[in-house]
Amino acid sequence: MDLGGHPTATTAVPTSPFKTILNFRDIGQTINALDASLLLRRGLVYRGARPDEATLEDQRSLISNYRIKTIIDLRSKTEHVQQGRKHDAKLRDTTTLLPSESAIAPLKIPNVCYHDISLNGSSYEILLLKRLRYASLAKLITLMLLGRRTEAIAILGKEVIQPRGLLGQATDVIDSSATELKQIFQVLADAQYPIFFHCTSGKDRTGLVAFILLMILDVPLHVVSVDYMASQRELASERLLRTEELRAMGLSDDFADCPPNWANDVHRHIIETYGSCQAYLDRTGISEALRHKIRSNLLQE
Repeated sequence: MDLGGHPTATTAVPTSPFKTILNFRDIGQTINALDASLLLRRGLVYRGARPDEATLEDQRSLISNYRIKTIIDLRSKTEHVQQGRKHDAKLRDTTTLLPSESAIAPLKIPNVCYHDISLNGSSYEILLLKRLRYASLAKLITLMLLGRRTEAIAILGKEVIQPRGLLGQATDVIDSSATELKQIFQVLADAQYPIFFHCTSGKDRTGLVAFILLMILDVPLHVVSVDYMASQRELASERLLRTEELRAMGLSDDFADCPPNWANDVHRHIIETYGSCQAYLDRTGISEALRHKIRSNLLQE
């Protein structure tokens, strides 16, 4: 418990049950534990990090134990390309197999419906590009034409994303990615449950989708904040690897962390910019009818 009497991430949020899928948790179970209530239905919506490098055992557990039917992948095209290359390299180098493994797990799990919806969509990309100096924009375009996509993205990271920090990154998505957010919440309203949504680490883009989902479900803000902060502990084991990936994108090591005031600051931005959470959702196209459907799916009767 914290000094205010609320459960903390350490005491209430269970660690991921998987060896190779980090930051995985049942949103219903987590929120109920943090809120000391039975607000949400358990076993329907899960959040976490990328499952691409999961072992066959963990992939099978997703299906047999958690009965995942739908996966929403929030990552960008660049991340998919990079992950595909890593997977191909692993297939070529069978010496990476552990003695207990007989095969490399596929990138996508059979018999699961995938929705690839990059939260950093075209409107977000245009917003970032407009903030570049002309010389940097010209260099970025040249690198893209040469197929050096990672180097091009690093220009955006260093010159645009880094100065704005994690909060600026989140508010930019909030302000520019209405189309993608509507698509995501349409899936959450209509797709077959249980649903697992993820990005790379399951922290920022996943955290933002979780934030909006919990806002729709009227979960107290302090509970949303503790759920977000749980990722700090859950991702500690991969921090070194993650910081290497971030540096390649032109970002500093602190992008691997969870700012303590992130949820409060995101909420403040929505209120100051749109007037209310409901007004923001309406403007984004997440209508009251859509919200009602999601609440019917996930709230305890």
